[in-house]
Order: sequence, then structure tokens, then C-alpha cells
Amino acid sequence: MKHYAVEYMSGRNTTTGQPNKTTGYHNIACYIGVFSKKSDRDGWVEDGEITSDMQGNCREIINYSNVRGLCRGETIEQMNENLELCLDVMVVDI
Repeated sequence: MKHYAVEYMSGRNTTTGQPNKTTGYHNIACYIGVFSKKSDRDGWVEDGEITSDMQGNCREIINYSNVRGLCRGETIEQMNENLELCLDVMVVDI
């Protein structure tokens, strides 16, 4: 089972990259962590910095559905490919 977490670069609504050619949506500016162990994910989230633009921890636990919402500038196939490549590597820079 995979466990996901996110670290926002600057708030939950900051976008980056090229828009999706079909939808026009951009990716959210963040790093997505993909972990094989829940304890590793939880530890990574706990080590996140407290930032003023996030009004708390810049890292949070998410699920696969949340990942899709962050990667709206990519196709589902591109997103899944990026997630597969980054299992236990720590983060995907989107």
C-alpha cells in the first residue's frame, strides 16, 4: 500500500507549470511524498516547518484522490507514472 503526503511551496492555491491542454488547469506548487510505510510518511509530515503562509505545518497527509487534485496540469497517466517512479524516493516536484 502507498501512503501520500504533500509539502506546499507557498499556500494551497499557488500554481505552477504549464496548464493541462484539455482542461486548462495547472498543478499546485508542491512536493508529493510517496511512502511504502505509514510511519515513514507520518514522520516526514511531523518534521515539516511551521510557515505563516500555510498558517501551520507546510506538510500534510493526503490520499490518492487528493493527489489528483494537486496534479491537475497532468494527465492521469502522467501523474501515475510520476508517482510510480518516486516510491520511497521521498518527493515528486510538481
